[in-house]
Amino acid sequence: MRLEINPFRMGTDKEAALKPLEESAEVFGAWQMQEQFDNDSLPFRWLAYEIADCITACVNLADRYGIDLQAALNAVEKHNRERGRYGALD
Repeated sequence: MRLEINPFRMGTDKEAALKPLEESAEVFGAWQMQEQFDNDSLPFRWLAYEIADCITACVNLADRYGIDLQAALNAVEKHNRERGRYGALD
């Protein structure tokens, strides 16, 4: 999977750091809603939208501090592989 996310700057450093927390709560809320509606596409679209919004907030924060997300993602994947979290998917 390859994602292209265009970062943008809004607010203060603190606001940027809090935004992923806010967005992750909205992901959970969307997940709760989709659980109530079996096979209804609207809640699933809402969940997808909120996940994308959360990812964007994280990318914005990383961009603000010049963080190399690809390097960080590689390190996280290595960590997860070492713990056998991908075993059934390989």
